[in-house]
Amino acid sequence: MASIVDANITMKTWSDLQTLAGYAVAGLAIALLVTKRCDLLSLEDKTARSLGLDVNKNRLLISAVAVLLASISTAVIGPISFLGLIVPHIARLLVGTSHKWLVPYTMLLGAFCLLLADTIGRTIATPYEISAAVIMSVVGGPAFILLLRKARGTYGE
Repeated sequence: MASIVDANITMKTWSDLQTLAGYAVAGLAIALLVTKRCDLLSLEDKTARSLGLDVNKNRLLISAVAVLLASISTAVIGPISFLGLIVPHIARLLVGTSHKWLVPYTMLLGAFCLLLADTIGRTIATPYEISAAVIMSVVGGPAFILLLRKARGTYGE
């Protein structure tokens, strides 16, 4: 129970990976298929509707995919607070706003950040372990504030 609440990947087994992989592959495949719809949804609703997109149906589909991916990863790994907040913003700054590049890059960057946080947590206090969630919280809070300050005025215009 403590490893679930603590978001520690130390005690994970191959069956946990199989559970995660089954849902994640399906969810990520759908996420990659709807990238053009995500780009259209970033437009105004009137503009997206005039291009033939059913805005409400597509928002529900994309939200369902996001909830599936977030819920299965949280159920298997545990809650890692700032990973889902920081990584997409960093990826958006690095590769731009096109979801064709943003979605795969965010997947890879998220995995890298989780492994980096876990590695730092295992080596910083060597006989003991600090969970990846704690490392992400300590680094993530100030990093998120910096990202918001840097991106001031670029979102919502």
